[in-house]
Amino acid sequence: LAQATCHLSSWRLMPLSRVAMLLPHVVRRTARPFASRSAAAASRPPAVLSIQSHVVCGAAGNSAAVFPMRRVGVDVWPLNTVQFSNHTQYGKWTGHVFPPEHITQIVDGIEEVGMLPTCSAVLSGYLGSAPQGAAVLEAVRRVKAANAEAIYCCDPVMGHPEKGCIVAPGVAEFFASDAVAVADILCPNTLELALLTGRDKAAATLDEVRACADELLKQGPQAVFVKHLGRAGMEGGTSFEMLLATRDGSWLVSAPLLHFDRPPVGVGDLTTGAFLAWRLVGAEWEDALTRSATAYHAVMHATSRLSAYELQLVAAQAQILCDPAEVGIRARRLG
Repeated sequence: LAQATCHLSSWRLMPLSRVAMLLPHVVRRTARPFASRSAAAASRPPAVLSIQSHVVCGAAGNSAAVFPMRRVGVDVWPLNTVQFSNHTQYGKWTGHVFPPEHITQIVDGIEEVGMLPTCSAVLSGYLGSAPQGAAVLEAVRRVKAANAEAIYCCDPVMGHPEKGCIVAPGVAEFFASDAVAVADILCPNTLELALLTGRDKAAATLDEVRACADELLKQGPQAVFVKHLGRAGMEGGTSFEMLLATRDGSWLVSAPLLHFDRPPVGVGDLTTGAFLAWRLVGAEWEDALTRSATAYHAVMHATSRLSAYELQLVAAQAQILCDPAEVGIRARRLG
């Protein structure tokens, strides 16, 4: 069905007689993969404990990551570090930062009902305070103790004051000093990549980005997913490029970069969530990367089409699952 819905916009322009002729072909084409995986479909989907921010209105943190992950086929358990009216780049917001004990108490409750062993991964993002970091790592320890195959995906949101992204004192230091060594997958942008490797400015070239990623891989993570290369990419910022570095190799992927007078927030939360979700449902590294870029492209296209500031996740829900090849997105292996 995902393949069919990728072409939905063109179907709207077709005569009904033409749609009727094509529909049986589409059903036959899309039914085979589902039929061949009928046994797998009966198994329990992977579950993610997603510990990050939540905004009531708009898309950032869990509000940007949970829906795409569920569309991919992952059961998401959102645990909010903060609950704000809206994201901080509006310049004003209301809401609360939860105390570290909130994280611990929620995990206590999950453990008491016997669900921790079913957790496949912990995802962490925006933290409302530095002490929340210790609570997150304790949650990771408990999940891995209950399920030895569980992984920790860390999105080290370290703030960008020039863009209005504000984090509490000590949060950036927590990620650099404590989280890197524990993470299985690390998902920084280029600024966060620089801060995690002790540099005072973001990498300016792809070679510098790869060197930083390789440095982090030596500290423990299995993969470093750099969410947006900007001008450090091969295309110099004219497209949306992402890099994946693993112990098995590195890949680069690009998607069209659409212009926004006011760029939407939450893109990194979206791509990190999509990448983790695709990995958990069995995608290889390269495939998870290209499918994450496809999800990005789908959401940004819907957001642009609707002239919106907030990410239009629901409007893009079908296209999030499109085959990357159908929208021309392919990864390039770098080594």
